Amino acid sequence: MPDSFQIDTANRPVAERTDYWRSSVCDQFVPLAVQPTVGDLHGRVAGVTIAETRLRRIRASQHVFERRPSDIRAGDLEVLHVLSMDHGHHCHMEQDGRTTTLKPGDLVLYDSSRPFRFATSGAFQFTIGLLPKRLLPLPEKVLVDRTTRVVPLSDGVGAALGALLTSLAGGSTAPSAPSQQVAIQHALVSLCVAFMSDEGPVGSPPSVHLSLAKSFIVRHIGEPALAPADVAVACGVSLSYLHRLFANDGTTIVGYLREQRLKGAHRDLTTSLVDEPVLLVGRRWGMPDPAHFSRVFKKRFGVTPGDARRSARPPTPSAD
Repeated sequence: MPDSFQIDTANRPVAERTDYWRSSVCDQFVPLAVQPTVGDLHGRVAGVTIAETRLRRIRASQHVFERRPSDIRAGDLEVLHVLSMDHGHHCHMEQDGRTTTLKPGDLVLYDSSRPFRFATSGAFQFTIGLLPKRLLPLPEKVLVDRTTRVVPLSDGVGAALGALLTSLAGGSTAPSAPSQQVAIQHALVSLCVAFMSDEGPVGSPPSVHLSLAKSFIVRHIGEPALAPADVAVACGVSLSYLHRLFANDGTTIVGYLREQRLKGAHRDLTTSLVDEPVLLVGRRWGMPDPAHFSRVFKKRFGVTPGDARRSARPPTPSAD
């Protein structure tokens, strides 16, 4: 079953509600300043997690929410937020040097990796999807261009995206089978890419297909047998067309897959505090043959996987 939950300040003693509410909101979304602006605080968050995507519905009294640079430095989950304003009067939002006003029936995107601020004019309800940005391999410029731009839920792709978002967040339509959850997540990713393309910044439809192909590769990167033909079938395009898209992007399908695997393995080896066997790291990133993993890793980074791990560890103090 999907991971579902519900928290409500009404279930806590009055003296504990503010601290409980602030920590709960940070836990369920991203770390940020949570500032109730009325004396009678009430708040409720419920939702589900489908594959790697969190879907949340938050209802509360008047608030200011602010994601500050210090919050980002403390930890960035790197998620793209897709927000639908369900109820309330209006809400002022700021990110990336832009300010906008939301009203019920509006959809907007914002990014956890940069500061943002929401100020509601009264009680409100939002439905929010938190999609890992690595599943949306779009240029950073596209993500910056599309934040803080309000679109009515009745328009174009936004209508389909908003309908799926709110339906899933309610929990009644959330699939239980892992394969179905991945399919639903893929639908959300596809709609987000199409939504951004529909608004202009992504550009031509081929950019959409390329982004979807990269997203599929990232999600299946641990499968050693993943082949270009699998990517083409998943994206509903011909293999020759997909090869042209990657060529226009300055790479190949195999080259992109190899680079993502090697970068992921390098990150795990140099940042993890757990000395996991190198073999398991390679296997997780779709490179189960130790000799092959070591050879391509050294060609890419100039050191073996083991040497990369050792060089990233601080020296152990010697005993006097």
